[in-house]
Amino acid sequence: MQTVEELQNGQFGFLISQARNAVFAALDKEMLPLGLTASQFVVVVGAMRDRARTVNEFCQLAGIEPGPMSRLLDRMELKGIVRRERDSDDRRQVNITLTEKGAALYPQINAAIHKVYGQLLKGFSEPEALAFKSALEKILLNARQ
Repeated sequence: MQTVEELQNGQFGFLISQARNAVFAALDKEMLPLGLTASQFVVVVGAMRDRARTVNEFCQLAGIEPGPMSRLLDRMELKGIVRRERDSDDRRQVNITLTEKGAALYPQINAAIHKVYGQLLKGFSEPEALAFKSALEKILLNARQ
């Protein structure tokens, strides 16, 4: 059993990074038939679940800088998945909305997410999965302090 000090000496960050990469690789593979990348699916899900509305909010949600986010949205707009609209109250603000095609992708994306997360949590008991979720939430809370 490792100590907290051993985790703090580098393995902790490495494991989190590797886990994030594995999750995104699995999601990328599952989204391929839908013509989406993992980053693009975050935009669709974020819009459907009302987690983001503006370009800046999508940048924060996806952890992507404004330049790459703009290019990602360009590609999604060309695919007919999203559209950009100037905010009627604040013309400086650009809102991202899903098209009918984009909204229609949501059930397929949701099914793919459940499949990937089911694979990644294989071998976890329900209490272990819930404890893992709780641990991740604590890490995020600590990161915000």
